[in-house]
Amino acid sequence: MSAPRPLILLLCMSLCAACSEDSNCQVGQVLVDGVCVSDGDGDGVADSEDNCPGESNPDQADSDNDGIGDACEGVDLDADDDGVFDDEDNCPNDYNPDQADSDNDGIGDACEGVGPDADDDGILDDDDNCPNDYNPDQADSDDDGIGDVCEETLGLGTVEDPIIIPVQGDRYIYTDARDTTEGPSDRFDAYPPDELDESGPEFVYMFDLDQEMAVNARIATPEPEGVDVDLHLLASVEPLTLLSRANDQFDEFLAPGRYYFIMDTYVSDGTEMPGPYTLRMEFARQHNGTLTDPVPLGEPDTALPVPYVYTDSRDTSLAASDVFDSYPPDDLDESGPEVIYSFSLDQPVRFTAELVCPEPDGVDIDVHLLGDIEPLDLIKRSDKGVYAELTAGDYFLVLDTYAGGGAPRVGPYTLDVAVRHMEAPAEQSFRPYILAAVEWLYDGYGILGYASAVLTHDIAYGDLGTITATDPPRTMCVAATLEVILTAIQIYEDDTGDTGIWTYLPLRSFSRLGSNDLKAHIWVNHELNAGGTADALRHFGMGMTVPFEQMRPGDFINLNRTNGTGHAVTFLAFIDIAGLESDTWHEDVVGFKYFSAQGGYDVGAGGLDYRYAVFSDFGSPEMPYNRDLNIIYSTNQVYLNTGTLYAPDYWLPTSRVPWSGTLAAGLDEDVSFFDPVYFDGRTTDDIE
Repeated sequence: MSAPRPLILLLCMSLCAACSEDSNCQVGQVLVDGVCVSDGDGDGVADSEDNCPGESNPDQADSDNDGIGDACEGVDLDADDDGVFDDEDNCPNDYNPDQADSDNDGIGDACEGVGPDADDDGILDDDDNCPNDYNPDQADSDDDGIGDVCEETLGLGTVEDPIIIPVQGDRYIYTDARDTTEGPSDRFDAYPPDELDESGPEFVYMFDLDQEMAVNARIATPEPEGVDVDLHLLASVEPLTLLSRANDQFDEFLAPGRYYFIMDTYVSDGTEMPGPYTLRMEFARQHNGTLTDPVPLGEPDTALPVPYVYTDSRDTSLAASDVFDSYPPDDLDESGPEVIYSFSLDQPVRFTAELVCPEPDGVDIDVHLLGDIEPLDLIKRSDKGVYAELTAGDYFLVLDTYAGGGAPRVGPYTLDVAVRHMEAPAEQSFRPYILAAVEWLYDGYGILGYASAVLTHDIAYGDLGTITATDPPRTMCVAATLEVILTAIQIYEDDTGDTGIWTYLPLRSFSRLGSNDLKAHIWVNHELNAGGTADALRHFGMGMTVPFEQMRPGDFINLNRTNGTGHAVTFLAFIDIAGLESDTWHEDVVGFKYFSAQGGYDVGAGGLDYRYAVFSDFGSPEMPYNRDLNIIYSTNQVYLNTGTLYAPDYWLPTSRVPWSGTLAAGLDEDVSFFDPVYFDGRTTDDIE
C-alpha cells in the first residue's frame, strides 16, 4: 500500500534538509537555495535552468540567443558577444559587430588601434571629408576639403563660385528652388548659336560625371505669370560651349566630365522676367539597352511600384543591340537596331507602353512586349503602343526599328510607360466627381442645342484664367466630354479645397489643339495615337485604358458606328435588351447608357442629354429613352475606345506634361480639328 502524497513530500523534504545540513549533495545534484536538485551534466547548473542539460557548459553561452546553449547546438563561441562567432571575428575579444577593417589586413580596427568611422563609409574619420555623412567617393567638386554631401554652402551661384550638384551613384535626383530676382550673376546675355536675349540675372550650377549618364533637367512646377527662366547646359564657360537650352526641360546623354548648368532670366522686348523656379534634375547611368545590359524600368532587380509612369527618349541609330529580326508569329521585318528594356511585377497590373506620335519623317520604331527572351515569347506588338493585362513576373520591352521594304528606319523616339493597378482602390477613382458633373450639367445646361461649338458656358480654370465658350449654350460631343472633366475638377476643388489641381496642365492644354495639348487628343487624332478620351487621359498620365466589360459608371467611351461616324460620351451604365441598367457587365448586355451632346440645333432638340447605345448585333430594340443604334462592339480599343480618369493624387506626369518630361515637337502648332462628318451629332431617335 503506497504512502499518502503528503507523507512522501515530507520524506523528500527531510532528505533534502539532511543534504543541506552537511552541504554535500549526491552525485548528479547541485545545491540551489539550500535544496539539492538534479544536475545531470555536473556543470553546476540545475537541469531546470541549464540550456544544455546533457553537456557541461557552466558559462551557459548562447551566441544566437535561441535558448539552446552553444555547447549542445554545435554553434561557434562568441567571446566578445558582438554577434560574430570567434572563428569568423576579426577581433574575437573586442566588441565590433560592424567588423570594420579599414586597411583590409584581416585584423579589425577595434583591436588594431585604428581610428573610428562614424558614417560607416569605409573612410576613417580622420581622413573623411564628411565624417558624419556616408560618402565613400569623397566627392569634393570645389576642392575645398569639405565633401559635397555635407557642405552647407555649395556655392553662391556664379561662375567663380557655382552651386555644386553632387551627382553620386547610378541614379541621382537633385532639386533646388530659387528666385532669379536674387541671382548673384549677370554674366551671360546670350548663348550662341542661340540668339535669344537672356540678359537677366542667373544662377550658375556645376556638376561632374564619372560615367556616361542620361540627364533630364526641368522646371518642376509652372512658372508664375510674368516669369520666364530658361535652362542652359554648357560643356565649358571659356569658351562658351552650349550643349542644350530649353524653356522648361531637356534630355541629354552626357559623357564623363565637368559641366555647367545655368538658370537664366529671359528678357522680352527689353523687359526682364525674373522670378521663382523649382529645378529638378535626374541623372541615370546609361544602360546599353542590350540583352546583357537592358534598360531597367524602375530600380534594377526590384518589382515596379504601382502606380508607375516612366518616360525615356533615345535614338535607335545609336542603339547597341541588333539581335532581333522578327517576333514570331509576327513576320514583319524588324531587322534594324533595337533598345531592350526589362522590368518585374509582383502583382497583376494594367500596362501600356507607347511612342509619342507622330514619329519624325523617315523614322519607324515598333513596340514589342515579351514574356521571355529564350524562347522568345511575344505578348503584344504594335507600331505605336501596346496595352496588356499582366500578372506578376519578369518581362521585356523591345523598341525595334522597322526595316521592311528597304533600309532600317532608325531615329529618335520618346517612350511612355504606364503601370496601374488591375483593380484600383476606391481612393484612386475620380468617377464620383464625373457623375456629379454629369448631373450638374444636365440640370443647368441640358438640351439647349447642338452645334459645332465648344462648351455651354465659360468655365473658370481655377484662378489661372477662363476657358471661353464659342457659341453658348450650344455644344458638341467632344466638347461635352471636356466640359464634364472641367466641371468635375471644379466640384473636386470645392469639395477638397485643393487648388493645385489646376496647375497639373496649363490652361492652354484645355483650349488649344497642339500635339501636347490634352484637347487635341480628346478631339481624336490618329497621328497622335489618340482614338478618344481614354487615350487622351492616358497620354497625359491622368487615366488608363479599361476594357469595356470592366468599365464602371463615370468612365469614358469613344464609340464608332457601322455608318462610319463616331461619338465621344460619358459611360453611365450597361443595359440589357429592355434597357434595364446595371453598374457591372453581365452576359445579357446589349449596349450602354451614356451622357454627351448630340441632336438638333434648337433648344429642346439637342445638346447635353442621355442616350441608350445599342451594339449593331442587337438591331433596334425599344429603349426607355432616345436610342443610338448600330454601335460597333470591339476589343481592340480602336472602334470602342474605353478608359477611366484617376483622382488627381494619382496623376503621374508623362512626356506630354510640359514641366515634367520630354515634349514632342509642335508645341504651338494646331494639329487637330472638329470633324462634323465623323462626329455626327444625330442619333437614331433625334428630332429632325
